[in-house]
Amino acid sequence: MDSQILEPIVSTASGKVRGQLREGIYGDTYYSFDGIPYAKPPLGKLRFKSPQPVEPWLGVRDCTICPAKCMQSNRYNGTIEGIEDCLYLNVFTKKLRSAKPLPVVAYLIGGRFTTGDASRDCWGMDYFMMKDVILISIGFRLGALGFLSFPEPELQVPGNAGLKDIVLALKWIKNNCQYFNGDPNNITLYGHSSGSQAAQLLMYLPQCEKLFHKVILMSGMQMHLRRIPQLEYRFAKHLGYKGKEDNYDILAYLSALPAERLCNLQIWTPQELKQGHFFVFSLTLENESAPDALLTKDPLDMYANEKSWCHSIPIVLGGNSFEALMHYKYFTKQPELYETLRKHPEYLLSHEVREKCDVHKQQQLAKKLVRLHLGAKELDIEQSFDVMRLSSYDFMYHPIYRYLKTRIPNAKAPTYLYRFDFDSPYFNLYRIKHCGREVRGVSHVDELSYLFLMPDSFKLQRNSKEFKMTERMIDWITAFALNSDPNCEKLGSLVWEPLTADAHYSLNISDELSFVKWPEEEKCVLWDQYYKEAGIRTF
Repeated sequence: MDSQILEPIVSTASGKVRGQLREGIYGDTYYSFDGIPYAKPPLGKLRFKSPQPVEPWLGVRDCTICPAKCMQSNRYNGTIEGIEDCLYLNVFTKKLRSAKPLPVVAYLIGGRFTTGDASRDCWGMDYFMMKDVILISIGFRLGALGFLSFPEPELQVPGNAGLKDIVLALKWIKNNCQYFNGDPNNITLYGHSSGSQAAQLLMYLPQCEKLFHKVILMSGMQMHLRRIPQLEYRFAKHLGYKGKEDNYDILAYLSALPAERLCNLQIWTPQELKQGHFFVFSLTLENESAPDALLTKDPLDMYANEKSWCHSIPIVLGGNSFEALMHYKYFTKQPELYETLRKHPEYLLSHEVREKCDVHKQQQLAKKLVRLHLGAKELDIEQSFDVMRLSSYDFMYHPIYRYLKTRIPNAKAPTYLYRFDFDSPYFNLYRIKHCGREVRGVSHVDELSYLFLMPDSFKLQRNSKEFKMTERMIDWITAFALNSDPNCEKLGSLVWEPLTADAHYSLNISDELSFVKWPEEEKCVLWDQYYKEAGIRTF
């Protein structure tokens, strides 16, 4: 370890950067380079547009301070945070010199494409830096700044600017990771939640071939690109626009507003919120005639393409055992919601189903799914946990099942499935924060307690079950990054086998590790049957 270099200077293709030697929570040392620009600041005429490559700089750029997050509204108190100039990435490397270059992991944060912070302020890399690995986190535009979309090619805002930020960052990583002791031929793309959804789609884009060599999809599946009718017009009116529905005028109006105003995404009426409308700006289908268009095909068509290059790269994917526990307050704190759901059970269905089926078919499908999960019990707040389990299948488990049906028959590389089921009473930090200490279960985001040093994290005893879980999770992820195979020392004698077409076996990550038939598969088979009856494509 180059422990004598306290402030290393690295020469990249764009210019020199100064990092720092840091010490992790358990005494491990590593190098961090915070806030390296990979694109021009997306300001002025570049707002809403595709990112442009960074211009080289002279001298040495100080990269010892965390960059500000991309501008957003705090989901808890509504305050505006971050800045518009946010196209930076952060490099964390265990060693700057070694006999062999280190595997590189490029991390995409979650946050519904609306919130999130890619810096170590939010996601400290201390646990990963126990291993010989490079981890790079990517900041990209969020909300309207990242996902505003107009169909007219001449407006040059086809959508998905935030996704294009990620692609440009991956190109930067491919071209520059070698300067940080990284192996440009061994890059793992790793996404969580909406970051996983982005990673899943990037696997199918020709523009991304050879930018990464394997993928980890953690608790996020993208099966449908939703288009909210008149979204940009409605958003502009919400912000004070008085003109007609003319996209030229709308873009001019929004381009002239202070960036802070664009973070006000509260466009939904109370009635729409009851119908399950939460997200506003997100990934969208682009007009293929736009010269910089990226997503021009329905995801289901992309996944069914037998010739996609990603069939030749290995992936790990999975989720947590009670994903929708994240919606605990939504389903348990408003009894009046269930009056609405009894009349309209279809509000529990994904927007994909609601866009592809008429209301009669939606209700038929919803009633079957409610019966599957609630039996003869009525939709009521007393059954809120059963309703949350139904919701877990809707947005996570059944999409995983559908996706595996497209991946496995075409894959030329292994696919590994995991299920995170470690229910710590005091270290599943997301559940504790959002549900309270008295609630148990493994919520969406709970696994990240064991991967990153978060603002609510605290130092664990090395002999605790929680610390051992961190070691296991970091071990299999870094083993996969190094060898394209997640089997590792911390799995003990257990062998994690790749999936086959016959049955879906998963690594069940709980107090004890086990390799089991995926527990969610049984109900997913029934979901599939009901989807087919409703005319929804299940492959």
